[in-house]
Amino acid sequence: MAKQEKIDKVGELKEAFKNSHGLIFTDHSGLKAEDAVKVRNKLVEVNSYLKIIKNTLALIAAKDVFKDLDLEEILKGPTSIVISGEDMISTSRVLENFSKDLELLKIKAGIFENRLLSSEEIEKFASLPGREVLLTNLAITIKSPIIMLVNVLSTLTSNLVLVLSAIKDIKSKAN
Repeated sequence: MAKQEKIDKVGELKEAFKNSHGLIFTDHSGLKAEDAVKVRNKLVEVNSYLKIIKNTLALIAAKDVFKDLDLEEILKGPTSIVISGEDMISTSRVLENFSKDLELLKIKAGIFENRLLSSEEIEKFASLPGREVLLTNLAITIKSPIIMLVNVLSTLTSNLVLVLSAIKDIKSKAN
């Protein structure tokens, strides 16, 4: 590979690292071409993509983008990088499913919000509900106290009406 071509590749990787919502590093040794195509196609469905890279170029790009993280151990051996779109949970779920099915695709580590994640943490990501479910649960959690407050206030007003009605009845019987 010519020197300028390597510089361009490092530049592309830097941009991909900066613009991603998360990265997952995988060991793809022994992965058949048709299986790699299946993985790539499934990742496209969740707005992510798989990139097979030269470790030395990825390390140069990573050192510039992730200054506080040491990725030298992760970027040894056959490594591919999955660059996540907006939903890191769906991306990790796709990879987790394929790593269980194929047993040749192994998750090494990941990066989310400039924090290095172990393969076990990526597995935990995969077990989380999807983004829409989490947002729905958040909305329900926020809405619940408001509904309870409205119920309490309506109960107070209806109780006030009942008390006033009872006082009226007592006064009308006394007269």
